[in-house]
Amino acid sequence: MEQGGAAPVYFDNAATSYPKPPQVVEAVRACLDQSLTVARSTHRATFRADDVLRRCRARLAGFFGADAPEEIIYTYSSTDSLNLALNGLVEDGSHVLVSPLEHHSVMRQLHHRRKKGQLEFDVLPADHFGLVDPAAIQGMLRPDTGCIIINWISNVSGVMQPAAEIGAIAADAGIDYLLDASQVAGSHPIDVARLQCTAMALPAHKAMMSLPGMGILYLSRSREIEPWRIGGTGHRSELLFQPEERPHRYESGTPNVAGIVALDAAMDWFEQTGMPEITRVCLELTASLISGLEGIPGLTLIGPQAGPDRGWVVSFTVDGVDPIVFSEVLSTEFGISTRPGLHCAPSAHAHYGTLEKGGTVRLSVGFFTTQAEVEHCISAIREVCEGFSGTAA
Repeated sequence: MEQGGAAPVYFDNAATSYPKPPQVVEAVRACLDQSLTVARSTHRATFRADDVLRRCRARLAGFFGADAPEEIIYTYSSTDSLNLALNGLVEDGSHVLVSPLEHHSVMRQLHHRRKKGQLEFDVLPADHFGLVDPAAIQGMLRPDTGCIIINWISNVSGVMQPAAEIGAIAADAGIDYLLDASQVAGSHPIDVARLQCTAMALPAHKAMMSLPGMGILYLSRSREIEPWRIGGTGHRSELLFQPEERPHRYESGTPNVAGIVALDAAMDWFEQTGMPEITRVCLELTASLISGLEGIPGLTLIGPQAGPDRGWVVSFTVDGVDPIVFSEVLSTEFGISTRPGLHCAPSAHAHYGTLEKGGTVRLSVGFFTTQAEVEHCISAIREVCEGFSGTAA
């Protein structure tokens, strides 16, 4: 193994995208020289944060195929979005159907509320890749079933659920449908009308190319829910209760203006680059990565093979090696950033049989990843596997 490694190589885009597009970096730098006050004061300034928030909201609505800008709600993370949606959509006494590959952002809420006797939930059956069988849903619906929750692309395996097919089932049954699009938004095209989802949660700091501390909830205007955060909105301050109008009803507290500025600049990049090109580049890089890792002795890939219906997450285990140890070697010896462990999704690891192994080593490309970096990563992983195999022998 090479001591010191090469220049840093980033394969952790499923956690946070890096690098950001140049226009995003520049927009954030520029906005930090301005007052970031929103809907609270009258300032004579060239930078109007209120205008950016309105413009970005409208652009996001178009990006996701929403009917109107007020269907886009600013939050502080995908977790915040999921808390707002789940607590609003799922009433006490309800029954929920959920995929086996959910993140803690969903499962901890479900377990918490089930412990308090507020709801019941059942896990949908899935194949060994984690792909949910839509045909099984009809037989699992109950009179009190109120919501289906699906992690569209698994942050553990990259498996992509048939979201539109499941949405059609939920619509026919007249129940709510909540999508976790954390690993989809910004990497694959999204049309909420085709998906027929009631709500969709996503972060801004992953493939959407913005900053941490910023999330989005799409909430169909046909469905009003109780707000999760209550407080100052800079709107209708004479009221003793939360205003009813969107988006103020759901956006208490000071917004992450820098994050929204970054997201607005990212919209420029998406428009200039085009989603088809973004998806093509990253799927090709992912296919190359999977192809190079297949067949390495002692290494087991988790999740589906390369193809158009998967995400950019590639996870693997190595016989007899703790994922954290393996990831540390990649970092210290080869300068490769990965993420080891359970990825806040122990339910998914239970499905894949990796929970007791400490999870997986996770790789995730981004649009700015190069083929040379992919080849360097494959070569490094092969060398590390050979090193551990020789140690075991």
